Amino acid sequence: MTTRSRRLSTQGAMLVLAMSGLGAALGSAQTPADKLTWDQSKSVYNRRIHPPLSPEKVDWEGRVNALLKEEPGDVIVTAVGDMIFNEQISNLPGADHQQLFRLMQEADIGYGNLEFSINEHPEAQRPFYNFRAPIPFAWEVAAIGINMVSLANNHALDFGPEGLRDCLKALDRAQITYAGAGMTLADARAAGSTGVQSVKTSFGLLSFVRYWTQKYRCKDPSGPCLATINPATILVAKPDGTTEAVEGLVEDDVKAMEDDIVLAKRHDDVLMVSLHNHDVSHHRAYGIQDTTPANDQIMFHRAVDAGADIILGSGPHVLRGIEIRKGVPIFYSLSNFIYQYRTPERIPIDLIHQRDQEIARPTNHSVWDRRDPERIFEGVLVRMTVNAAKLRRIELIPFTIDDEGPLYGVPRLARTERGRQIIELMKKLSAPYGTTIVDKGWYAEVKLP
Repeated sequence: MTTRSRRLSTQGAMLVLAMSGLGAALGSAQTPADKLTWDQSKSVYNRRIHPPLSPEKVDWEGRVNALLKEEPGDVIVTAVGDMIFNEQISNLPGADHQQLFRLMQEADIGYGNLEFSINEHPEAQRPFYNFRAPIPFAWEVAAIGINMVSLANNHALDFGPEGLRDCLKALDRAQITYAGAGMTLADARAAGSTGVQSVKTSFGLLSFVRYWTQKYRCKDPSGPCLATINPATILVAKPDGTTEAVEGLVEDDVKAMEDDIVLAKRHDDVLMVSLHNHDVSHHRAYGIQDTTPANDQIMFHRAVDAGADIILGSGPHVLRGIEIRKGVPIFYSLSNFIYQYRTPERIPIDLIHQRDQEIARPTNHSVWDRRDPERIFEGVLVRMTVNAAKLRRIELIPFTIDDEGPLYGVPRLARTERGRQIIELMKKLSAPYGTTIVDKGWYAEVKLP
């Protein structure tokens, strides 16, 4: 057995069997609603404004081989941001895809934010966006190396109670640990826990969503719920007689999060806390949201103070900085990882571009030429080494996401120059927190105290 194969062997034959028939299973699981098709030949999904780049001559396998060296007792945890995922990508042949997935596949724990639902209820769709895949797709999530996910986000209940129930069952079958959503509020607030072969250290995950309204606050604790940290707005009198509206976090929600952390730490040696943070709308009027507002930093800091060991931020769909607080890393936003949110076979792609207020609309540009900002299509895979329940190393591996063509929304290891730019961006975003990031060539390392 190879150094990193111990985790994959726990799913072993089941995963191989499931993935060997994934294509057929996905097809057989489709309902009549899924079989609707549109002519996408002129869609932005396939249209190219820029010519495709020629493959870069990089020995990705050699680079990753060197990175995967470990010491006895090391536990490897990888983390990525938002995953909106509906098409199989684990079988892509390119080294820049395969070696990126390998970093997660050969980790003991591979974390990501599951911002879509796995269910068989397309008729239960609530919002305009159709972020759904059929139940067999859970094996595809596992196949790329994900075995721990946060569910506290603004899309977990897009397909109602039935959709959530299906999703939880599918994750259980694929042995993917989850937290943040459940069939009751108590379930949503409970930590998901997992062990790693050959070590006694236990790992837990708590997950919370902060939206810009109280839209996702649980109304019935005995029914399907998300774990939320809600905002409130108060009016403050100013010296000149005017008033100012100030938004902040509901104190009781933050205290409830702290209680959850204290309870979880009684059972888990290393506790990760996921905070899916939507401090404002993604409307482009707000620009690139790469800075966490001061009032929102409170919940990140309080999570650390309550005993969390790793804080994983997502939600803004762009990278934010890294802070080391009391030796605990706070990743304020890990950006996107898989961004297949167009779902072209289910919703006509041009219709989404016409209605999506997040898409830039320059004058005299057709719907085909509207583009998402480049910053949405870049991120870092975080690779952490834990030994004897202590964080020993943090590495940042830059990647990009295709923003046009048939692989729209799919990540790949960043080309050399773009990788350097992403590392420099992380240095800039992290500098206000006093965090030092050291460039290692094609990846970077975060300096720990």
